[in-house]
Amino acid sequence: MLFVGSAGTGKTTIIKDYFSTLDKEVVLNSSINFNNYTDSKALQVVIESQVDKRAGRTYGPPPSKTLIYFMDDLNMPYLDKYGTQSPICLIRQMIDYGLIYDRDHLEEKKYLVDIMFTACMNPKSGSFIVDLRLTRHFTTISCLTAEKEILKTIYH
Repeated sequence: MLFVGSAGTGKTTIIKDYFSTLDKEVVLNSSINFNNYTDSKALQVVIESQVDKRAGRTYGPPPSKTLIYFMDDLNMPYLDKYGTQSPICLIRQMIDYGLIYDRDHLEEKKYLVDIMFTACMNPKSGSFIVDLRLTRHFTTISCLTAEKEILKTIYH
């Protein structure tokens, strides 16, 4: 799922509330907050810190569990001179091929299993484009700003 909406529409709250309803014996979750300085190397370090070696070159959460990564502000990483965002490309690679490369030994692959991704983004800040090759993997949900009457009800 990819939640899209301006600031204050409750995107992060929706996802965090959903995580609180999950059975902790079956599903683990991890939050990754993106910003202008997030690069693929930093993202890979965070992702690898949450998974364990299972067998051979296979990595994932503990057996019989699923790990969901929540990426907040998905569109915030800086666009490089080629118009790409390195962390976005890394996430797409993980979803498309189920692997990442060892950065010290590029010939070695690490296969990722039992992981999923969810994200949110504010289209009015950061980069205004996120690679369509990544967003095609997500179901996009639009979060709208609450109307005046709804806000009055909430704050009363």
